[in-house]
This record gives sequence, structure tokens and C-alpha cells, in this order.
Amino acid sequence: MNLHRHGAYKFPNAGLGATSLGRGWNGVAAELRSHPAGELPAIVPTQMEITLATRRSPGAFVRRKGAGVRQRSAVEQGAIWLCPVGVGEDEISISAPLEEILHIYLPASRFDALAELYADKRIRADAIRYLADLRDPLIWQIGLSIRAELLQETSAGRMMVESAALALIARLAHAYGQDRLEALETGPQATCPKRIARAIDFLRDNLERDISVSELAAVACLSPCHFARMFKRATGKTPHGFVSAERFELARRLLSDRDMPLVTVAHRSGFSSQAAFSTAFKRVMGCTPGAYRHRLP
Repeated sequence: MNLHRHGAYKFPNAGLGATSLGRGWNGVAAELRSHPAGELPAIVPTQMEITLATRRSPGAFVRRKGAGVRQRSAVEQGAIWLCPVGVGEDEISISAPLEEILHIYLPASRFDALAELYADKRIRADAIRYLADLRDPLIWQIGLSIRAELLQETSAGRMMVESAALALIARLAHAYGQDRLEALETGPQATCPKRIARAIDFLRDNLERDISVSELAAVACLSPCHFARMFKRATGKTPHGFVSAERFELARRLLSDRDMPLVTVAHRSGFSSQAAFSTAFKRVMGCTPGAYRHRLP
């Protein structure tokens, strides 16, 4: 895999200050780039990307959306962004020019090798959380070491960088893997209220289409099993029960618009057909959608 293709596609207008291309690094790549203000192309990465702001960019913000999660963060020195394998970023924008940003790319195969070595299936490149404005002293120091090697190649630099990449993977899996949150989240914050609220907002914005528990869990940055338990604890309902209730509430609001056809109400409420909507509505409300609309003032 040519890890540098990712940067060439994602940052077509960025300046390239230094690159590991041609250095012979195995299982890791890095680039120092300067970025103009503007929009970046949507991308679904096939490798892990770690981005570090090595210098402060006054007044600059990065806005991005991945897995339904919207993030906005100032570009301060020491800020770190994580973009895991498979998390599609469909909105990325930079508000002002960025002088120097370090991008580190890690292939999924290196996560797989570590998982095999330690017999731990939770170590996966697609299980890392999608995070912005992260402050992690260990990742920061490793990033600075890689940056120094990019700027001035040393005789043992390749060995150092490849060892540092292994340490990065271990840190990501240990601290930011979704499947490890159960052990970390205890005490008063165990219900993850902000994460659940984020999932609910996403759910309400997407009631018209099928939404899986796995998708909601990704939005909340939790494992599916942990998300389902925390959701029930926070709302008193299962994710499926909550979706169903929200769709019926939406349907009742839409039925107040007498000019809206019932088939449109059905589709906007997440049902595949008017017949399925009518059957479900009657089972819950005790009358058909048409009869319910007729009774409205």
C-alpha cells in the first residue's frame, strides 16, 4: 500500500514541506504540509491518519464531519485529530491558512499484526474513535520525534520511526479503541450523557432512513453493546423503541398538514410503504392515519 496516495488525494492544494516518500520507512508514512483555507474532498480512509498541529494558527478552525459526528476545533499547537479506517469524512473545511501540520499514516495491517501478537481481537484500525482537539502527551512527543526525522534524516532514523509507529498503534488501541470504553467509563459519567445526546440528535436528523445500532454507536463513539446499555439507562428505552416513538411523533406532526399525502407522511416517518405505515399506526394509535387526521381540529 502506498500510504502517500492518501495525502495527495485529500490535500490537493496543500503545500508539501517534507515527506517520508523515498525514505524506505516500512508500515508508516508522514508528511509536513501547509494548508490554504477552503474545503477538502470527501474521503473514506483505508489507513489510520493522525494529524498534529505543530504550530499555532491564530484564528484558524477546522470543521469536519465523520460517521455523523460534527466537530469544530481551533488550530492550537499540540492539537491532535484522529481519523480511523473506514470513517467517511464528507465535510472538511479550513477557515484560515495553516502554516505547518504533521500528518502520520498507519496501515490497518500493522494493527492486525499487533492484534495477532497479543491475541487481542479488539486491536483494529477501524475501532479507533473519531476525535478532534485531542491532547495526548505521548502521541505529541512521538509526533515531534517523527517531525524531527522528516526535517533532518539520521542514520538510525528509520529504526526509530518504525518503532515509534508501533508505540503509536499501541497507544491508540489502549486509550482510544471503542471496545475498551466499558472499562474506562465508570462512576457518575457512566451513562455518557453527551455521547447519548449526540446519538439522539443524529437519530432525529435521519428518521427518514434505516438507522442501525452500530451506526448510532459509532456516532456516540461507543461499542454497540455498551451503547445499547447506556442508551437504555439514559432514556429508559431501547434504541429501537426510541426510534419507533420518535417516528410516530413525527408522523403525528406531519398528519396535521392536511395537504401532505399519506404516502409522503409514511416515507418521511421512515416507513417503506403507506400500507406498512397504516398497519403500524393503527396498532399503536388504535385508528388509521386517515381517521386520526380527520379527528384533528
